Amino acid sequence: MEDLMKDLAQAKPPTPEVDPQRMESDLARITTLPRDRPARKQFVRRFAPLVVIAAVIVLAVVLMPAPPQPVQPAAPPKWWHALTRQWSLMIVGDPADPYAVSFDHRTERWVAENQQIAVIQKDGEVTPFSLDRGNEWEAAGKPEAVPQVGGDHLVRIGPMKPAVQKTAVSGFQMSLHSNARFDSLDSLPADPRELGKALETVVGKDPYRIGSLAMELMSANVRDDQRRAAFELLKTLDGARFLGDVTVLDERRGTGVAIAAPPTFQFTGVETQLVVDQETGLPILERDVITTPQRGLPAGTAISQEQYLLLEQVDFEPILPQDVPVNGEVESPIIER
Repeated sequence: MEDLMKDLAQAKPPTPEVDPQRMESDLARITTLPRDRPARKQFVRRFAPLVVIAAVIVLAVVLMPAPPQPVQPAAPPKWWHALTRQWSLMIVGDPADPYAVSFDHRTERWVAENQQIAVIQKDGEVTPFSLDRGNEWEAAGKPEAVPQVGGDHLVRIGPMKPAVQKTAVSGFQMSLHSNARFDSLDSLPADPRELGKALETVVGKDPYRIGSLAMELMSANVRDDQRRAAFELLKTLDGARFLGDVTVLDERRGTGVAIAAPPTFQFTGVETQLVVDQETGLPILERDVITTPQRGLPAGTAISQEQYLLLEQVDFEPILPQDVPVNGEVESPIIER
């Protein structure tokens, strides 16, 4: 055992010699080596410039002025669309043996706030017919133009040529044939008495002119209460006559009122009758009738009438006939002798 311990003692490596100079140089080298950075700090330092750039971009986008909004197209104007059919009689030929001609045509009218467009003499025709079931026009050789009785003009027989009329108006004009204009139909009163006063300022105190304007108002783009007020006004005019329930040409029923009308150049004792729809208040028919027998026609015969086929508000542009110039010459069937 003692021998073993001696052998182990002899086998122990010798104690290494200490080199102070080498130890100092190793320490100096270690202290000058770069220290390892934590991964978090390395990430921040690497990506911080990118974060700053992104923030600048976001701020620039936020502070940029908003792009201009696209211009919305203007809404199409609202048009009041009226389609009517006009029919009238005229006495022509030899005064000793006269006959009649009828004028039959349509008028289509569009009315907006500052303009009106009308197609007149649409599908129009002038046709002769006998007052006593005779054949005067054929006996006269079917002339293309015949003289008026009591007038200075001729009447051309045959089809009418349509025409397009366009006018720019300030405010609302009742029709192309009326000088009555209003800045706004909406401002007209809905009370019959007050409405009458308003119409008097335009046409005076003449009952027929007030009644005619009230009838035109009823076919215009007005409120229902204004339309009812106009009809009630008609019934209160001097000389007005309430007709009650009336059946018109196409079997439509309505309520009618009549007012005395001035004579025409061929007829006297005339009254104007207006028939309106009882539910809507819209006019159905306006006609002039003779109250006494004249020129071979019995009392109560219509010598002219206007039938209202359409009265509506639309947002599409007026539909005009092709090859008809706007505001071109109107070729009337009544011509100089």
